[in-house]
Amino acid sequence: MNRISKYVAVAALMVTPAMVSAQSSAVGFGVSGGLAVPTGDLGDRVDAGYSIAGHVFLKPASTKNLRFRGDVSYASFDYKNIDASSRSLGFVGNALLDLSTSGGVKPYVLGGLGAFNGKTSTQLGSAAVVSTSSTDVGIQVGGGLNFQLSGFSTFLEVKYVNVFADGNSTGYIPITFGVRF
Repeated sequence: MNRISKYVAVAALMVTPAMVSAQSSAVGFGVSGGLAVPTGDLGDRVDAGYSIAGHVFLKPASTKNLRFRGDVSYASFDYKNIDASSRSLGFVGNALLDLSTSGGVKPYVLGGLGAFNGKTSTQLGSAAVVSTSSTDVGIQVGGGLNFQLSGFSTFLEVKYVNVFADGNSTGYIPITFGVRF
């Protein structure tokens, strides 16, 4: 079994319980985008970039404060001193715990596990581009605020993403605003 197949199997095991309990759940969709701030060694090499994501929300009827969310995310960064760029494509399963269910602004915390494909492309001369990529396990933890805005369900979120590559890890902090449908 190759590395990607292992990640797909892990993701399927993570999503299956949520899908079974979703039979009597509220399902929603969303999109988000914003700033991605690199941390650690990545922050030494690249400038701040951007992050966009699509979300599937599941709220089992049997849970009061617990929700689940699947994310497909994309983050992009440009290197500081060379003609190169780096991007991360992530597939993450999250658990969200609502800290309050009343009031106009509702805080929550989240944690998730998934697979991230990172790719770095470097421009060499006028025509040659050298690219390297790898797919690795990563986590994300953070929190946010749900609130209503002009009839839309929206959220503001800050999280830390850490991708565990061979022998090191890459971290960044997406600060995003999103809309739920």
